[in-house]
Amino acid sequence: SVSSGINAEYGKLITVDCILVGHSLESDLHALQMIHRNVVDTSLVFYGGGYKRGLATLSAECLGRIIQSADAGHDSTEDAVAALDLMKHKLKTNDNVKL
Repeated sequence: SVSSGINAEYGKLITVDCILVGHSLESDLHALQMIHRNVVDTSLVFYGGGYKRGLATLSAECLGRIIQSADAGHDSTEDAVAALDLMKHKLKTNDNVKL
């Protein structure tokens, strides 16, 4: 099936020891039918006030970076870099990071 072929390709890139970093990854992992034990989800790390904050909002507030602008729309590479940079920022600025 297509799904098993896709999973086989991801299996070549993502090993058991890899750490996946992203924002609101549950939908992506579900769509890929993937379960992975090492996931850092910035929507949970930066969770506050009873709701998940958006990646664009977090990027602007924490990094001073505008992403997902109306002109460019979503860019998966830009989103991935922003999520990784948010975690780097969190680790540098907060001793109480809970991963």
